[in-house]
Amino acid sequence: AQAILAQASLSQVVGLRRPAVRIAVASWQMGNCNNSDAPAGNGVPQHQVKLAISPIGVKIPSIPEAYHTSIVVDDKEYCFTSYGVVCNSSCKSHARFQNGPAKVIHMGMSHISGEEMLAGLKRHFAPGTYDLLRKNCNSFVDCALFYLLRRRLDGKYRILEQMLECIDDYVAFVRILSMGEYMPNPKANDFNVGKILARIEAVSSVSVGLADKNDGRKCKDSPGSAGKDAPDTAWVKQVAAQIAMIPL
Repeated sequence: AQAILAQASLSQVVGLRRPAVRIAVASWQMGNCNNSDAPAGNGVPQHQVKLAISPIGVKIPSIPEAYHTSIVVDDKEYCFTSYGVVCNSSCKSHARFQNGPAKVIHMGMSHISGEEMLAGLKRHFAPGTYDLLRKNCNSFVDCALFYLLRRRLDGKYRILEQMLECIDDYVAFVRILSMGEYMPNPKANDFNVGKILARIEAVSSVSVGLADKNDGRKCKDSPGSAGKDAPDTAWVKQVAAQIAMIPL
């Protein structure tokens, strides 16, 4: 299998670049803030976010490596598998790799907890939807980093998947490498990382806008006027209708 991989022409992937994800959404397209996609935390960042990385298989010269990644928030690991998002102590998902994890990188501090991140993303990574190429552990980590820190997973950790998707008959190719075990999962057909990131960004932006609007009312109204503290009902309904139009 390694010989087949080494002989594969890379000419089809010369100049391959990670596709840019357009996450800017006009304010009139933004959605209802009452949505689990919206990061809920605020205030001073208190949750440490780390990225755990392990190379998969034997390194072949001139061929990008495949990687297994997971996200660690406050020493609890979150990893996407065929069982959905699995939570572990330490970096248990890397134990099957030699000296895994090979690297653990501090990514930053977040005001969003691991539990809040999981609540916002788990419906997008349901059990039985895992696909080795199109919806794998790296896909989840990419979304989790964006949810927690507005950062993306470095493209070098997903380059092999992207490269194989550009090679003709890549499915048959990967089946050979996996000794016939890989089969495309039809439940991953509609999955798209870019759409999830756009949804997070849109809903989060509206959450901020709704809070600002509500705070503005509180400044104008007298303390204790509960009815006036609530955002305008018609405005909320309009925003809710707009988010329903965002494809996902």
